[in-house]
This record gives sequence, C-alpha cells and structure tokens, in this order.
Amino acid sequence: MSAEVPGQLNLRRRPSRTLPALIASLLLLALAVALCWVAVERLLQGRWPQFFLSGTREASQTLWNEPAAWITGGVLALLGLILLLCGLVPGGYRTLPVRMPPRSSGLQDAAVSGSGAAAVISRRGTARLAAATCEHIDGVSEASATAGDRTVRVAVQTALRETADLQNWVAEGVRSRLEASGLDPVPEVRVDVRSTA
Repeated sequence: MSAEVPGQLNLRRRPSRTLPALIASLLLLALAVALCWVAVERLLQGRWPQFFLSGTREASQTLWNEPAAWITGGVLALLGLILLLCGLVPGGYRTLPVRMPPRSSGLQDAAVSGSGAAAVISRRGTARLAAATCEHIDGVSEASATAGDRTVRVAVQTALRETADLQNWVAEGVRSRLEASGLDPVPEVRVDVRSTA
C-alpha cells in the first residue's frame, strides 16, 4: 500500500477501540432496559417488583465500612478505569513502515511519484513473508510466524537433531529478507526450532 503524503497524512493509523465500546454500550443498554422495565412495572402495578425491593433493602442495610461495600466499590472503580482507558488509549499499530527507494530523476513513469511517498506492510503480511522465507531454507519442514511492531517470532519444525545452526540460518535469512523488503526499522527476529526427529 502506498500513497502520496500531502501534509500530515499517516498510513500507520491506530485502530479504534470498537470492541470495548460495543461491549460497554451493550452492558449499559441492558441496564437501561432493565431499569425501564422496573419503572414501567411500578407505573402499571402501583408497586415495585419484588426482586427490586429485596435488592434495594439489602443495599440500604449495608454499612459503608463493611467488606462487601469496599469490594463492590473497588470493582466498580476498576471497571470504570478500564473503560476510561479503553476509550482514551488507541489500539496498537497494525502496519509496519516500509522505506521507499529514492526517486530517480530519469524515471518519468515511476510507480510512486511525488515528493512525500510512503508505504506500509501489514503485520500479517510481514509474518507471511517471514514464514515463506523459512520454507525455502534447507532443513525446514514447516514454518509459521507472527509479527508485532518490534519483533517477528518464527516457529520452525525440522527433522534435524542438531538445531543450533538451523536456528542461526533461519534468523539470518528472515532478517535479511525483511531488510531487503524495505522494513524500516527491521524488527528483531526470534526463532524457535522444534525437532521432530
């Protein structure tokens, strides 16, 4: 993915926290529906529902210095803090920046033109690139990888009994492939080799 970058356009967007917001809104909606149902029941029947009365009686008889009150208050405060942090702190990056080659003056029909070109690769794409690189290394029978912002973790299966050399080859091969692809900075490569022999 590449684009011309006029001004402050940033291809490395942080994802919004839609899942925590959805969960919080559904919980608050359920609470609001329950309270509306209790209020409608009070208006139609002329009295509060029995479960509501027993709950309010128990809550009104609880003293402030009882452990149940402290535990309930602490849990509610912690839940509020978690929801506040979920709303304020953006999610992690899902892409890694790629260094663009310098624009040569002789090429008029360049694929990417402009003074401020930028490109990114997804973390999933980085992991697939690392796994595909491993599968071409002698001694590797199966490979999988996961990528984060700073590290790429590679899991390799081999039929070899001695795996120290293979671990170094895989780490160096993946690192050089990621560097050649233009990742800037190149993530740290961690390799876990499992022998099936």
